[in-house]
Amino acid sequence: MRTRPGGVPEGSFQITPLDSLVLCYQVVLSGVILFSKLGEDDKFRLVAEHLCFLAGLLALLWALEPLAHPIFRFFREMYPLILMLFFYKEIGLLIHGYFDWSLDDWLLSKDYQLGHVALSVWHLQQFHPPSRLLNEIFSLGYGFYLVLIPLAALTLYWRAPLNVFRTFLFSLCFTYYLCYLLFIFLPAESPRFYIPGLRESLEGYWISEWVHWAVEGNAFPGGSFPSSHIAAAVICMRSFPYLGRWRYLAVFFTLLLFLGTIYGRYHYSVDVMAGLVVGLVCYVLAPWLQKHWPLVLNWEQEPYGRIQKTAHGS
Repeated sequence: MRTRPGGVPEGSFQITPLDSLVLCYQVVLSGVILFSKLGEDDKFRLVAEHLCFLAGLLALLWALEPLAHPIFRFFREMYPLILMLFFYKEIGLLIHGYFDWSLDDWLLSKDYQLGHVALSVWHLQQFHPPSRLLNEIFSLGYGFYLVLIPLAALTLYWRAPLNVFRTFLFSLCFTYYLCYLLFIFLPAESPRFYIPGLRESLEGYWISEWVHWAVEGNAFPGGSFPSSHIAAAVICMRSFPYLGRWRYLAVFFTLLLFLGTIYGRYHYSVDVMAGLVVGLVCYVLAPWLQKHWPLVLNWEQEPYGRIQKTAHGS
């Protein structure tokens, strides 16, 4: 049998559980699109884009497989994280693709039953504007999720065994994909979009402005319940043992992230609680799914680069 460089059979490539998860998510989302209330033209366009993406991803994985340069191996492992933002943006097109209602009234009622903590905070902000410094601190906390995920991924990639990194990334992707699907079937606009007077961001300094710019450029009404940022933060805790003394600072900012989601009017209290539950469930469930994931293609080959650290553990 002819082989490509590295002893890989020609025309073959490796499909890891994470690759398979990405591909399966695209297939599931294509089915969600086909049965939605979108117009026929939009359905055809979106499904065609998904089919092109599937073909392109398979071609990319095939092309990357024999390349042993560290840059190519880094991209081969990290590409699902890069795709996450594009997948999130697409969900905005599917909000209310099945249901015209939103959960906001129900979420507000639950917040009231829990002591109306969030409502009290927002009320005080409206009638007793907090200091810019306080707003800046909580903006820093909420914006930490933009740092936490790449920080966790890079830390595990360089400091942990490869199987630990792959388990983390599989868990993170599974968590986000689950939240994205829940956004479609449990639409909730979030306090900023639903409650009059909360649309404007709280005035702070440059971090507040940067977070406002990042949120306004990517957020959409409907992707609130559960909080995917909280769920992802739970998964990122897998990296804390590898952060050394910096883990204490990471824990502090993660707790500030939890508080900042409510203080900054991005989520209801119930969103945070639901995100915490989803994150904990996925923290335990995703590694088990990874080990038993059925759609995987492997073959024996000489290890390359970092693969030598773990002979198994995809």
